[in-house]
Amino acid sequence: MLWHMDITFPAPKHKLIGHRGVAGLRPENTYCSFSYAAELDLNWIEFDVLLSKDEQWLVMHDDDITRTTNGHGLVREKTMKELTTLEAGLWFKPPYKDQKIPTLLGVLELAQKIHLFCNIEVKGAANDPQKCATLISQFLLQHQAIAANNIMLSSFSLTCLIAIRNLMPTVPIGYLIDEFTSSTIAITKQYNFNSINCDVKTMSLEWLTAATIAKIPVFLYTVNDPSVAKFWLENGVSGLFSDRPDLLL
Repeated sequence: MLWHMDITFPAPKHKLIGHRGVAGLRPENTYCSFSYAAELDLNWIEFDVLLSKDEQWLVMHDDDITRTTNGHGLVREKTMKELTTLEAGLWFKPPYKDQKIPTLLGVLELAQKIHLFCNIEVKGAANDPQKCATLISQFLLQHQAIAANNIMLSSFSLTCLIAIRNLMPTVPIGYLIDEFTSSTIAITKQYNFNSINCDVKTMSLEWLTAATIAKIPVFLYTVNDPSVAKFWLENGVSGLFSDRPDLLL
């Protein structure tokens, strides 16, 4: 188990987290990608959620569905019913048929069944961070039977994360950043965030050491190179997000 500020959550097995499921081996953010993470003996996955036109949470990275589905347009301009009829695996090589855009509820139900801890990245929060915080908090409270002790929330919107913390004092929160600054650790402590999730390309040993002294877990994204993984794991990072965890096992 890992802990920070009296909130505990399971440590990633092998210190690896499947990024968007296992995005290098299966179409990203699909049910088959999440299932394959479990087959690889991972116990953590990361995925992204966006709000539909009717304010339902769908699992999708891009605001525009064109890249990863057989549809076109923005997630926020389509209803959940419209979105969940689209194919989300045909773009991949090889293509995967019958992979509909997942709902957040569907993924949490699958994760509970196959014992996966979920790092949920809240996307689209920049325009209305309070609304996103309120709706994700309401959703998780409504479905706490399957969400409790099974999730961490993260977002690049600090305002959204602060609002989530105010609404949900005990949910694990990962402070998602592009790079460390002199205020990163202070912000993490001030708002009772539970990890720092940082881009590996901007990370330094100096910042990792500072976080370690402060007893804050650090997770780095996105690592697919075995030599890079070896370096950071040997230096004490808590976990690595990866599209190809099979290369790092």
